[in-house]
Amino acid sequence: MFRIILVGLISVGIAGAHDPASAQEELELRVIPRFGLLAPDAQFYDRFKNFSGDGYIEWTSGALGRAALVGLGVEAEIGNFGILFRGEVARSFEGWLSAGHGILIPRVFFEPPQVVNTWFDVPVNMTFGSLQIILPTRLEYRGIQPYILAGYAGKWYSFGEPTRPNEVEAILPGNGFTHSLELGGGLTFALFGLTFDAQLKDSINKYWEKTQNDLVLSGGLIWSIR
Repeated sequence: MFRIILVGLISVGIAGAHDPASAQEELELRVIPRFGLLAPDAQFYDRFKNFSGDGYIEWTSGALGRAALVGLGVEAEIGNFGILFRGEVARSFEGWLSAGHGILIPRVFFEPPQVVNTWFDVPVNMTFGSLQIILPTRLEYRGIQPYILAGYAGKWYSFGEPTRPNEVEAILPGNGFTHSLELGGGLTFALFGLTFDAQLKDSINKYWEKTQNDLVLSGGLIWSIR
């Protein structure tokens, strides 16, 4: 499925590119500092620890909150083919994982069943390293140039210590790496003699067998260095 999407995006970009016969064999490099907001998937994980025959159930669920994001990208354009290549590193800050450990205690005689919850807050940061293909469209209007993007990213999760002791042996995540597909779009525009980039993308990966859709909304300032 991912391969079909990438092929389709590349085909759209080629259709919107300039005539190759008029392309100049020049390399233009740009640097893009980026600031934005990371909005992770609402549900991060559910892990069940104990199912007993008498109805006793124990589990842990976790959800990631929004976090600030800072990144730096380097963009390369070869000639006037209309396809750009971008490498980018980014890191989130001030992120938190909210985890709840639950125990379902079954009915005992006339006592109704009850759920006992213990909550944990865990600091978390995510680091992204990505390679992207940027495909500008032909829908330019008054200097506003939309584009679509597709790429691959490596994503590193870094978790700190919970704010309370884990005396109930809740299942908390550990540091790790995962592969991610990036799909999205944005637009570039000029303002006060500077060129800006506004972007929305979805970073898609799996964590503990659950698909994660982490949205990144960001803006950047494009500096041409060559």
